[in-house]
Amino acid sequence: MSPYVIRRLIALIPILIGVTLLAFLVSRALPGDPARLYAGIQASDAQVEAIRERLGLNQPLYQQYCVYMIGQTCLGESGGGGLIRGDLGESIRTGFSVADDITARLPATIEMVGAGMLFALAAALPLGVWAAVRRGKLIDRFCRFISTLGVAVPDFWLALILMLIFFVFLGWLPGPVGRLDIKAIPPDGPTGFYTIDSLIRGQWETFRNAVSHLILPMIAIGFPAVAPILRLTRNATLSVLNSDYIAFGRASGLRGPPLYLKYVLRNALPGAVTMTGLIVGYMIGGAVLVERVFSWPGVGLYAFASLQANDYPAIQGFVLLSAVTYMLVFLVVDLVQSVIDPRVRLK
Repeated sequence: MSPYVIRRLIALIPILIGVTLLAFLVSRALPGDPARLYAGIQASDAQVEAIRERLGLNQPLYQQYCVYMIGQTCLGESGGGGLIRGDLGESIRTGFSVADDITARLPATIEMVGAGMLFALAAALPLGVWAAVRRGKLIDRFCRFISTLGVAVPDFWLALILMLIFFVFLGWLPGPVGRLDIKAIPPDGPTGFYTIDSLIRGQWETFRNAVSHLILPMIAIGFPAVAPILRLTRNATLSVLNSDYIAFGRASGLRGPPLYLKYVLRNALPGAVTMTGLIVGYMIGGAVLVERVFSWPGVGLYAFASLQANDYPAIQGFVLLSAVTYMLVFLVVDLVQSVIDPRVRLK
């Protein structure tokens, strides 16, 4: 492993500790009593107090944080597994391990976010280059309109509009019932991604069903990402087109795809790669509302339900997952940039 990668991974440790502390304090500041919610409205005060003691909610905050991090109180009393042992705690709402809950729901979110990201890149990169090449023309004005629209439209509002048009009015696509039709049987595959697992098993009807359910969430979460990538790609491409080496290439007889694909697009990509890293983190956060609209059984819907129930361990687990995703994505972005741009080298 490269020394640069090792240094970056070590530098992530204090950031993760800060994230866990912030998530812990914010979750405790939420209104409501999780012990009361867990016990039910018919429970007596004695029953609620017993649950509060079992969950460790009657301890001081610093003791609760020590239990969450190292599995024991600051006085050395045992309190559980602890985050340093990979234990995210037990969900107050579901009664299962938070790590197991997130692991079961993560493939659904990754499939939706991954499809949305592919949709955004497939639309934004060629349109950005085309708009720069045809600067001031109709396609350029259209791309600037798309950029403005993408920034102005919230993903959850777009999700509602798409569902209203393509499900309610036209009936072309299925409703918000999750990843498959209600009576459909999920594919038994190794990845947890229904589209991939159904292809592996040769279940073509399940594949068609999974793709039809994925289209609207993919567009809803991917369209807002088109705007920044398109705008940045257009501006970067304009800068490259005005450079001296492109002028020399044109003077040497380079035209068409060899010029734009090999020299223009490659030199315009680093900025788009960095923007993609930012957007992936944004998509993980935006998945909460999009999954809620489409009843998509991912970690976003899990976090939404956990917020409603004041489920401290589940909320902290989701925040930690988002933070780790952000940091890993930016690490990958640095490595990819060093491959795309020869001027960027790891030292």
